[in-house]
Amino acid sequence: MVLERNESVQQKLLEFEATRRRQKAELGVFEPALVSSASREANNRQNTVEQQRSTLSDTFNERNNIYDEGLESLVPSGARIRLGYNLRDLRNNLQNQASFASLGATNGEYQSFLGLSISQPLLKNAWFPATRAGIRIAALSSKGAFQEYRRQLMNIMSITEASYWNLYLAQEQVRFYQESVKTAARVLTDSKTRFEAGKGSSLEELEAEAGLALRRSKLSEAQQKLNEAVSRLTSLYAWSTSSGEPPIEAVDAPEIGPEMLPASRFAQAALELNPDYLAQRQKLDQERIRLGYARNQRLPELNLKGSYGLNGLGDSAGSSWTDTRSADWPSWTIGIELRIPLGGDIKARNLLSAAKLEVKSGELALHDLQIQIVNGLDTAWHKIRSSREGVESYRTSVKFNQSLLDAALIQFLAGKVDCRKVLEIEADLLEAKASMVEALVQYRRSVLEFELVEGGLLKRRGLDLTQQNLANATQYFVQASNPGSKSGYQDSMRYLINAYRINQVFNRLPTPLPYAQGLPNE
Repeated sequence: MVLERNESVQQKLLEFEATRRRQKAELGVFEPALVSSASREANNRQNTVEQQRSTLSDTFNERNNIYDEGLESLVPSGARIRLGYNLRDLRNNLQNQASFASLGATNGEYQSFLGLSISQPLLKNAWFPATRAGIRIAALSSKGAFQEYRRQLMNIMSITEASYWNLYLAQEQVRFYQESVKTAARVLTDSKTRFEAGKGSSLEELEAEAGLALRRSKLSEAQQKLNEAVSRLTSLYAWSTSSGEPPIEAVDAPEIGPEMLPASRFAQAALELNPDYLAQRQKLDQERIRLGYARNQRLPELNLKGSYGLNGLGDSAGSSWTDTRSADWPSWTIGIELRIPLGGDIKARNLLSAAKLEVKSGELALHDLQIQIVNGLDTAWHKIRSSREGVESYRTSVKFNQSLLDAALIQFLAGKVDCRKVLEIEADLLEAKASMVEALVQYRRSVLEFELVEGGLLKRRGLDLTQQNLANATQYFVQASNPGSKSGYQDSMRYLINAYRINQVFNRLPTPLPYAQGLPNE
């Protein structure tokens, strides 16, 4: 229910899908583009003397239609390639002259060019590391979002289980106070009977009434804490206590497992499962990619450029195209272009320095997180050990105080002890019971803390899906007709819930923590 309804988990799911879409968007850097243009060109000018003698005209007037189409693309090597066709419909005053007409010219000329051009960087922006840097960073960002989802789900699941054990603790406290009230009421009844029989005093009866009133007050407080525990747990899966549905009840009791292996045995597993560590490692990988790209940007810009094409000319578009296909009029160019900033490339130099510092910062953050994980494992391990020992001690205390209370009640009925002594022993028993349950709950909380630091909490509950499984679910979030639609979201959640159920079927029993003395009973 938490997985399906908790909004903080849903938020991380949406963020994961958003980063996955950004990763797909980066792949579009190599997507070819169809470029098409049409323009009309007008020019009216006087000719120079040289132009007058060559054209036999004092002026030059033209009205041209220019059509251009082509495919342009960036390839993984960094080269920009264009394959295009250009058609120029030329109309000017020179075409009407008799001298040109005698040469076969008409009132219009169609000039065409079909060719391929390429510009290949040789240093800056060249080759695969530079062109694929954005794609690699986006992929690592998607992995980081996946780890953020895992971290949020682990936190919510640990809070849910801790809230469940808090509910169990509140229920047990109510039960203990109810038993205490019954015992105090029994003592009060016996005190009244003894007083009426002349074997007791009114003071003893008043003490019994005070003890009963105090326990009823404590019971009322415990019931209020129980209501609060129910509310905290149900709020995790967006359920209202005023909805009219029956209240939830904790039916599983916390159990103590055998002694665990030393915390140092879990350190390597934690570095492979802890989402915070994995996310930080992916951030460091991103910074290293940015550093490599920054180094590339410090290189001079040296480009190899070349083109090859076929020319055509005719009195119609078709004849011009036919002339082009004959390949009788080729043209080509090849050369290099060098561009060097005169200031030493201020921008690239400082970006490289910043990238180096960010990589160093990421390395320090990763090492610090590793130390925190190891220390956190050790702290949680000692908490488990301490609470485990505390449970055994409190169990002994409960047995002792229960036997003492049973004996005191018998002696009270025999008139050998007063009610104050009985109530004092019963209060000690109540405290021992409460302490024992608190130690049990603290043990489960410590185990949760250990699993949270180690990163194996989801795996042991069959809730640790792969990134691809999660992507298969969240793809329904975006519908072509209505992005972010309610139906798309519901489809995603249904797919996700089914994926978790399938995962739990294939991992029917949870994977327990390694223990030093065998495994706990399932």
